[in-house]
Amino acid sequence: MERFPSLQAAKEALWSRTYEGYAWRQHFDFVFREPERVLTPAVTEESYIDLYRSPDADLSLIERRICFGPRGGTRVEPC
Repeated sequence: MERFPSLQAAKEALWSRTYEGYAWRQHFDFVFREPERVLTPAVTEESYIDLYRSPDADLSLIERRICFGPRGGTRVEPC
């Protein structure tokens, strides 16, 4: 699990990991371990980021999902 300071930061992370992650190391600010910078070549336009209200939330209770829309932009969907 990782933390994001805002919805915009999560949207930017998904976009960057998809389109730049094969060449530039991406930052992951993990909640329960040290932050890392890694390549993300497997992140595609079908990938998404699930958001929870808190780090100890029930993993079946996704609050929002960041994903790509039909025209390639990122969007936030309620769950």
